[in-house]
Amino acid sequence: MCYNPCMKQFVLYKRILAILLICLTAACGRSAQSGEAMTAAPTAVPTATPEPIEETEIVAEVTAVTDTALPEIPTLPPTPAPTPTPETTPTPEPTPTPLPLEGFVIGIDPGHQKVYDPAPEPVAPNSYTTKQKVAGGCRGIRSGIYEYDVAQDVGLELKRLLEAEGATVVITHETTEVNISNIERAEIFNKANVDLAIRLHCNQSDDRKMRGAFMLVPGERRTHYYEYNVKAAKTILEEYLAETKLPMRFKEGMTYRDDQTGFNWCTRPIINIEMGHLSNPDEDMLIADADFRKTMARGLFNGFLRFFAENGKPDQ
Repeated sequence: MCYNPCMKQFVLYKRILAILLICLTAACGRSAQSGEAMTAAPTAVPTATPEPIEETEIVAEVTAVTDTALPEIPTLPPTPAPTPTPETTPTPEPTPTPLPLEGFVIGIDPGHQKVYDPAPEPVAPNSYTTKQKVAGGCRGIRSGIYEYDVAQDVGLELKRLLEAEGATVVITHETTEVNISNIERAEIFNKANVDLAIRLHCNQSDDRKMRGAFMLVPGERRTHYYEYNVKAAKTILEEYLAETKLPMRFKEGMTYRDDQTGFNWCTRPIINIEMGHLSNPDEDMLIADADFRKTMARGLFNGFLRFFAENGKPDQ
């Protein structure tokens, strides 16, 4: 047999490996016996092995759910965008129509008063001629009504009518229980810068048959408003007679006076009406009637309306 060193070496390695395996096996056996002596090994709980789920079954279930008709979800209409609230345009207030006498200043002087004052005062500025401050006035021959009561009633009613149409009214007194001289009455009108003033009186005559109404105006040399005064006097008297149905006294119903204290001290347009005769029994009883006095005031009011509509304010 031929000697082969390589073969001999292989056999040696194989033996060594076998010895190592035997030693390793013996060591493991002792180690297992030692553990069993110290602690009993726990009893293994058998675990149920889940049955395998076939992939075809999963696919079938998914398919079944997919194929089931789902309830139809109603489609809601789109929410409309909010309409912007338009800005409210303020409604302009209507321009009120001005009243016929708006802007006019009218003076009323009810003639006389309950207090009689005979003290003298100059009849005109820088005049030595004098007249009593306030005369007593006349009285109804049959009714006994006083002139100052008639003038006061008519004056207050005329004031009411004029103010209702927008006029600013300046009245010298609203009661007969006063003592205001003729100069003081004129100065009230001057201070108020009236556009036109009227003095209210009644007349008397020794002739009981004398009746009717008429106007007094300042003489031409006594005023800067002569023509304006004449127009006013004629217009107002015409309307007064039309309303009261009283007759006209004198030609054109006009007289021109330079001796009236209430005229001469007044620097504004002014006229004086004698509304009727208390010395005439029939006219006296007519004037004494309260309703007729309202008619008298209405006639004067109509005259003011017409005059200012036709002529406007006086030149300043």
